[in-house]
Amino acid sequence: MRRTSKIYINTRHFDRAESLIKHAVNLAQALYGTHHPVYADTLQDYGFCLLHLDQVSDCLVVYDRAVRITDQLFGENNIKSAVAHEDLAYAAYVYDYSYGSYKKSLEHAEISHRIVKKLLAPDHLLHASTSRLRALILEELAFEEDNPKRRDKLLREAQELHNKSLKLCRTVLGEENIQTAKHYGNLGRLFQSMKMFKSAERMHKRAIRIKESLLGPENYELALSLGHLASLYNYDMKRYAEALPLYLRSIDIALKMFGPGFSGLEYDYRGLMHLYTTNNKSEEYFKYLSLLQDWIDLRAETSLQLVDENNLITPQSSSTQHVLATVIKNI
Repeated sequence: MRRTSKIYINTRHFDRAESLIKHAVNLAQALYGTHHPVYADTLQDYGFCLLHLDQVSDCLVVYDRAVRITDQLFGENNIKSAVAHEDLAYAAYVYDYSYGSYKKSLEHAEISHRIVKKLLAPDHLLHASTSRLRALILEELAFEEDNPKRRDKLLREAQELHNKSLKLCRTVLGEENIQTAKHYGNLGRLFQSMKMFKSAERMHKRAIRIKESLLGPENYELALSLGHLASLYNYDMKRYAEALPLYLRSIDIALKMFGPGFSGLEYDYRGLMHLYTTNNKSEEYFKYLSLLQDWIDLRAETSLQLVDENNLITPQSSSTQHVLATVIKNI
């Protein structure tokens, strides 16, 4: 059930994925109790599902519970704990990207990095993911730093971590791999922050080429890279005619996959508002101002109450046999 749920997420059948993983959590709790590795692993898969459903607040609660159970069972010096802390750190980073402080994400990223560094060989792929995450957080901390010297130091440290991650990923997985593409995209954003615009453009284009080749023309990973390149053209390189179709394509993919309340739409809407303001196109500006306001209202209306950590899943009325029969029927 857990693996099938992930397959459904990757194939964009989000309702099926959510139904299946919720039932798996209930089943794991009934069979093993709430202090068991299987239950903790299932919670991590549930958190993965919530993150891809854009329910980041709920995801944080679930990942936090999984971390506490895993630490209690195995202690912090265990690879399972390292993975659990990294999952929580990334979810906290995604949440903090919209709301500010990166204290929690950095704390858990450092714990994961420390465990991986202690237990695994330097060429193990987990080093790439922990280094990448720390680099992302350091970059955001640099944006909040008023001291230019300290800001530059944080950006240089982030660049070193990104380069290390990319080199290791290319060695282990090769050039034509989604993880490699993500590292190129991360470097593109970092180079943009460092005002290395040509290098940033080159990295974003590499990410787009690999993602589109492997995932097709309508995948959200591709939309992310399209939006990042559009931002570079719009805010820094003043290449508005090239930015516009990238924004529109990114928005189209997001709407098809997640609907009008998707969190990432805010950045594309604001980007288009900047583009149209700069080019004195008031009618188009007000169109996207209206869409942004609709998005804000929709986010407020559909904001979900945090999952109760003592009752993570609403009891399911369907039997396991019924759920599995539905899954098999839809394959």
